[in-house]
Amino acid sequence: MSTEQHLLLVRHGETQGNREQIAHGQTESPLNEHGIKQAQSTAEMLLGWERGYDKIYCSPLSRAHDTAQAISDALGLPLSVHSGLMENNLGDLEGVTYKELHEFGYAKYSIMDDDFTGHNGESPRAVADRIEQSLLEIRALHPNENLIIVSHGSAIAHLIARLTGSKPAFGPQFIMHNAAITEIIFPEDSDPE
Repeated sequence: MSTEQHLLLVRHGETQGNREQIAHGQTESPLNEHGIKQAQSTAEMLLGWERGYDKIYCSPLSRAHDTAQAISDALGLPLSVHSGLMENNLGDLEGVTYKELHEFGYAKYSIMDDDFTGHNGESPRAVADRIEQSLLEIRALHPNENLIIVSHGSAIAHLIARLTGSKPAFGPQFIMHNAAITEIIFPEDSDPE
């Protein structure tokens, strides 16, 4: 029997904030009509997925929870909320446009300094630590189960960067499209693939 564990990371469906290019971070921003359809499409695609999954965990923010609920309903899987799966706290930059985020230099500072908090929010290292700790907690509860984690673009990018040993802590190259899926395999006693 294989003891490897499979994990699907799913980004939430599109929100009006995504469409309008507004950075919401930990601020509520519900799925828009297109995001609801994306969540349903992702759920339908997972119905035909070759591997079976046992449980779903999601961020408490409605955009992730509603995406996870669509998957839960389609697959008949139990769903739990884990607060550590939330998006990064953007501090003073919550609710600004992507253009304003760029003008502030947020991505540049976040890539240059893993401890950057000049926006009065979470540092890249703090986000990576939080999301990694959340994953460790979840995996410890389900050591022999395959899991689906529904979270947010930046949070998932930080997690993938941490799991792959990429530097800096913020992995902008790992940002996923809305409702996209990344599969990670944890072989027994080994680093993830």
